[in-house]
Amino acid sequence: MESTSLINAFTVDVEDYFQVSAFEKDIKRSDWQSMPSRVVNNTLSILELLERNNVKGTFFVLGWVAERHKDLVKKIYEAG
Repeated sequence: MESTSLINAFTVDVEDYFQVSAFEKDIKRSDWQSMPSRVVNNTLSILELLERNNVKGTFFVLGWVAERHKDLVKKIYEAG
């Protein structure tokens, strides 16, 4: 008998709002450092939501974010 369970995948691109391709014409990469960051708080909110619902996901962290927010990468790793 075949399994009827539904399997889903959940992925997150960990990047800040100003790093998305929609803004590449308006915000230069050289200006990223001066932009207010939201990536830590938003990612922590996602991690809390996933934990409350016993859900795991795959997080793709932009290198620029990983270099500047090493503690965030560690929290993602520790969340499994």
